[in-house]
Amino acid sequence: MICEPTCLKPQSHRHREGDTGKRAFFDLCCREDWAFLDYSDEKHRKLDRYLDIAGVKRGHRVLEPGCGTGRFTRKLSERVGEDGEVVAVDISPKMIEACRHRAGRLPNVRILQGAVEQLVCPPRCFDSVFCLCVFPHFDDKVETLSFFNRVLKNSGVLMVAHTQGRRILNELHGNLGGAVEQDRIPPFSEMQRIFAEAGFRIAAFMDKDEGYYISAGIDMGKRNRRGGLVSKFGHLDSGSTL
Repeated sequence: MICEPTCLKPQSHRHREGDTGKRAFFDLCCREDWAFLDYSDEKHRKLDRYLDIAGVKRGHRVLEPGCGTGRFTRKLSERVGEDGEVVAVDISPKMIEACRHRAGRLPNVRILQGAVEQLVCPPRCFDSVFCLCVFPHFDDKVETLSFFNRVLKNSGVLMVAHTQGRRILNELHGNLGGAVEQDRIPPFSEMQRIFAEAGFRIAAFMDKDEGYYISAGIDMGKRNRRGGLVSKFGHLDSGSTL
C-alpha cells in the first residue's frame, strides 16, 4: 500500500549550513562512470546480506536517505515488492534526476529531493531506515538519527551500512577534500553514544575493510519516556513544501 501524498512531503525552504557545498559536490559525482553502472555480482551479494541483517522484507515501508542515482533504490523496490514502499531522498538535484530515470517508474517508489530531516511524515510509519553510504555526510548525526527514531515503528530497524570499512572510507573522504573532507565515520565508542542519544539500541556491528554496518532497534524505554522524540521536530504540517 502506498502512502497518501500528504503523508510524506518536504517541509520548508530551510537548508542546513554546508548543504549547498555538498549538493554541488554530489551533483558533480553524478557525472562519473560509476553512477550509471549496476552493482557487481559480489556487491549484490553483500547488499543482500545487509538487507537480511536489517530484516527488510516484502510489504515493508523503507526510507532511503541519500539515494544517489537509484541503484540501491531499485534493489529495495524488488525486496519490498508491490505491497511495500520505498521513499528515496537526496539533497542533490542531479542525483535525484538520475534516480528518477532509473527508478522513477517503479510503482512502489517515491523520490524526493531535499534534506531527509526536512521531510514531514507521520510518526512511526516506516519499518526500516536504510542508510547506505550516506551516514558520514549527516552534519548533525544525533539530530538526524533522532528524526529516524521518530518515523520508525516500534519494531523498526535503522541500518547504517557501507561497502568499505571505516578506515578506508575515512581515508577516501580525507583525500577527496572539499565538502566531504570532514565527513567521517566516528569510532565505535562514539557511534554507541550517538545511537544511544538518538534513542537506539545497537543490535549488530561489523567493521572490516570489505564492509561496515550497524543495525539498531528502538530503545523502547527512552521512547516511552520521551514520547518518541516527537517534540524536537514539532507537529506535522502536511501542506508545506520544500
